[in-house]
Amino acid sequence: MRKIKFNPKSLLVVLDKKLLTELLSYKQIRDCDKETGGVLMGELYPNSNRIKITHILVCKHTNNSRYSLELNIECLQKQMNKIWKDSNGTITYLGDWHTHPEFNPKSSYIDYKTFVKNYYTSKFEQNILLYIILGLDKKIWFKSFNGFKFQQSINEIIFY
Repeated sequence: MRKIKFNPKSLLVVLDKKLLTELLSYKQIRDCDKETGGVLMGELYPNSNRIKITHILVCKHTNNSRYSLELNIECLQKQMNKIWKDSNGTITYLGDWHTHPEFNPKSSYIDYKTFVKNYYTSKFEQNILLYIILGLDKKIWFKSFNGFKFQQSINEIIFY
């Protein structure tokens, strides 16, 4: 199956303010807050090199701490399957998100390793996956990955 092509250098990712507020509600603000994360789903618009995030999925985690996270893959997969089926395949898997207990979030070695493994083992329609890491403030680490290179788009995320 051919992948739907996007240019990561000029990629436009759209996220409405309601979803942004939901996403930011998971930040690790207190010292006792544990990492959390999940899956991004949305719509693909290859003709305008645009991706719209429509869903931020999260499930109760089986094993997480202040500095680590193990996603509940089974729960997330059930949610993704239902959304995909209910949308007749128009809403698809876009990538992953999680939190970090730092003001200026950056991807760790384990994050990069997980992102790369995820790219090569997941099923998705497009040539890139999106990754978001939320920091303590409103700072967001955001990159796309095309199987070879992590790219921060010129346009980054547009909130509406």
